[in-house]
Amino acid sequence: MQEKSILIVEDEGVVALSMQAALKKLGYKVVGIAVTGKEAIALAMEHKPDVILMDIHIKGDIDGIQTTEKLNAITDIPVIFLTAYADDETVQRAIKTRSHSYLVKPYNPRELYSNIEFAIYKHRMKSRLGSNQENLELFLTKSACAGLIIDMQNSIVFANSAAEMLLGWTREEMQGKKFFTLVSPTASTADGPVEDTIKGVLSLEAIHYLPPRARVSTKSDRIKTVSLKTGIIREESGDNRHMLILLQ
Repeated sequence: MQEKSILIVEDEGVVALSMQAALKKLGYKVVGIAVTGKEAIALAMEHKPDVILMDIHIKGDIDGIQTTEKLNAITDIPVIFLTAYADDETVQRAIKTRSHSYLVKPYNPRELYSNIEFAIYKHRMKSRLGSNQENLELFLTKSACAGLIIDMQNSIVFANSAAEMLLGWTREEMQGKKFFTLVSPTASTADGPVEDTIKGVLSLEAIHYLPPRARVSTKSDRIKTVSLKTGIIREESGDNRHMLILLQ
């Protein structure tokens, strides 16, 4: 089994060496010790560690949080923050970086071990499975149900072959088009306009089912009655939310 690697970012020499000894005892390989943000970025790019242990208050022009923000722009290596200070402002800044966890010194080796192992597990599972949207697109390519994915501006970003068959347009023709303009859905019940319902779903950020029956237009100007269901596609990062639309 490949040895799991850790990069330490800590500007206090005694603390860094103590941490290195503890990590080696736990079975990890320490690929380096950085004392500044610039060194941390260089070592992270050189060694590609499984986890970075990042002290927030380090030497140099940028602190550990700013260093993590720069790392996030170029890599997805999980970061665990280490600090002796847990004031609200620092915690909120750390949260915005989407780091794996935040440990307050002093911490025990078992706590450090469990956080490292969980960070590595989550990262490897994410790499193996792909994003929620990628998984959904893969599922939809094999589904007999017509499925489309739209972004938060209601533009179509994906349509499967079943949607092509139902609506008459090719995937390329639908790509980038406004869903409501192209399909012109209208509610076939008294529950209110379909578009308003979908906008409500987007604002609530929750899975919600539309009126059970709706009328949609096809490329040949035919009107078809379908069941119309939607759901928010949430990514772990919280960014790039999309909506799934199923037509049956």
